[in-house]
Amino acid sequence: MIKSILLIGAFAASVVSCPTAMACSFDTDCDVGSRCVKPRGSIYGMCMGGLNPGNRYDQAPVYSPLDLDGTLGNTCSFDVDCGVSNRCAKSSYSINGTCVPGR
Repeated sequence: MIKSILLIGAFAASVVSCPTAMACSFDTDCDVGSRCVKPRGSIYGMCMGGLNPGNRYDQAPVYSPLDLDGTLGNTCSFDVDCGVSNRCAKSSYSINGTCVPGR
């Protein structure tokens, strides 16, 4: 009983301390034409650019337990597609973009 409580506590601590976004590590994790963009010093990033940016087409979709809207890394066309806490980042003249943190 005590071992299972300790195991559950260790699992919960590992979930809380995980990086805010776990997804692509290399451009090959993204759809053709997209590239893996990582914050400075990060191991993981989000697929951006190309004809099919965002989670819909990625081999390793981004996920963050701290993303209240559940839209981080999603494919978007407008900021409203990304909920309240994220915004739609697009390259020039692109129809689709990727939901990224911040407003």
